Amino acid sequence: MIAARTLRRGLKAGTLLLALTTAVGCAGRQDPPSAAAATPVPTPTPGPAQVMSLHLPIEDYMLTPEQTARRGWVHGRIVEDCMKKYGLDFPVGSKPVASAADSVMYRRYGVTDPASVATWGYHLPRAKSSAVTDSAALKPSAAEQTVMFARNAERRPVTTYRGRKLPEGGCEGAAARRLGTGVGSGSGSGSDGIVAATKSDSFARSLADPRVRKVVARWSACMRTHGFDEPNPMEAGAKLPSVQRAEPDRTEIGEARADVGCKESANLVGVWFAVESEYQNAAITGRPNEFRAARAERDAEISRITRLAHAYGA
Repeated sequence: MIAARTLRRGLKAGTLLLALTTAVGCAGRQDPPSAAAATPVPTPTPGPAQVMSLHLPIEDYMLTPEQTARRGWVHGRIVEDCMKKYGLDFPVGSKPVASAADSVMYRRYGVTDPASVATWGYHLPRAKSSAVTDSAALKPSAAEQTVMFARNAERRPVTTYRGRKLPEGGCEGAAARRLGTGVGSGSGSGSDGIVAATKSDSFARSLADPRVRKVVARWSACMRTHGFDEPNPMEAGAKLPSVQRAEPDRTEIGEARADVGCKESANLVGVWFAVESEYQNAAITGRPNEFRAARAERDAEISRITRLAHAYGA
């Protein structure tokens, strides 16, 4: 699966900062919960018509895409206010905008949306009017980075900027503390670590499961009938030259459309979803106290996000 990464200043500033925090937090991730701890009732296999509305069991312990967008926006607004205290302008968008890519199920098993691939192939969709922005213009200045992260150009910690004391971890650290960043996001911190571990472990286990391997083989055989030799749906289209470019070509779109069609005919997403759901349900059933704690932390974070968003007028 090919992800076109576009770094946007403004609304995306808060999301970028959260991603950097998450990357650090993952270092303390918990060991994955064992799916052998409980034996859940097998999950019914949904049909191809249901794939766009599926939600994995682990999502009951996570923020929704809308809540994730609101958290990123609030985080950015807190950073923006903090930066202004040091005479720096780092604007954030006027309101949060949810992205389909924030969903756990978004391309989890490869491309699945026929309307999207008909235009974008394996590329991530974006607004047609969006121009490719100069990355140099998006990169924070040295001064902005110092105040944002309390680190100098050599990445060494600093405590002041132009004689004024910086918050620990810079403005980004101050925002993270105020929001309690990490809880509910699957980032691996606190009780939320069990959510991240389960989400990762269930995918790995399901990928190795004979039922998933069988349906992947059916999908691959279907792809060969269309002239595409693709053994792995997660890597389909990766070797196409166009995936390295800004726009897909007709060859890429043709393969992506065949990919989605073969997933539908094999019911790859339905089978894989059902198998992965079984592993997640087993983990959740096997460690009820830890998952109750994770849900409570998620709910507390939602309350903080809502309160702060209202304070900022969203």
